[in-house]
Amino acid sequence: MPLIKSLYSMCTRNSRRIYQLNYLKPHSYRSQNMRLRNELRQMLKRYEFDYFVTLASNHQQWSYAHLRSLLKQWDAQVNRQINGPKWVKRPDERLVWFAFLEKPDVNPHWHLMVSVDRFIETPARQDRTDRFPEIAEKHWMDLAPKGSFDCKTVVSSAINDYVTKQLHDEACFDNFTIFSQFLSK
Repeated sequence: MPLIKSLYSMCTRNSRRIYQLNYLKPHSYRSQNMRLRNELRQMLKRYEFDYFVTLASNHQQWSYAHLRSLLKQWDAQVNRQINGPKWVKRPDERLVWFAFLEKPDVNPHWHLMVSVDRFIETPARQDRTDRFPEIAEKHWMDLAPKGSFDCKTVVSSAINDYVTKQLHDEACFDNFTIFSQFLSK
């Protein structure tokens, strides 16, 4: 959890920086975002991600608020199926993910870096965890029937550069989302 706290702290600091940058020239905002993107890439390298997931809506008119709501529902449904009905009370068993919204005005879709819990005590839960790609696809397609789903096993940390490639764009940077934003208070 210290890494999550430090990322949350970094994101909070970044939000303050972004607020302060509203008065700077547009090229300054872009260069600041590029620097922050590089810092985020370094932080992501500390994690051992299992999956690279793309959740596409194929609905150009869906707003960011709606896409975020779908992401939250997807997270809850997948966690519930993998970790059981009391998944909310066991945050240490939840999926750890970082989501990056791309092309919000043209073809909005999420790129996620996902890590599953490695400390599994029961064979039944191990089986459900191993079936993450199948479970995740089912729930996304239920939420966005015209959408698409793609899941690949992460084999290199170079994928971090791919998922963060659009973060120099203000809209994409502002819509970066992490799993802990959906934890119940």
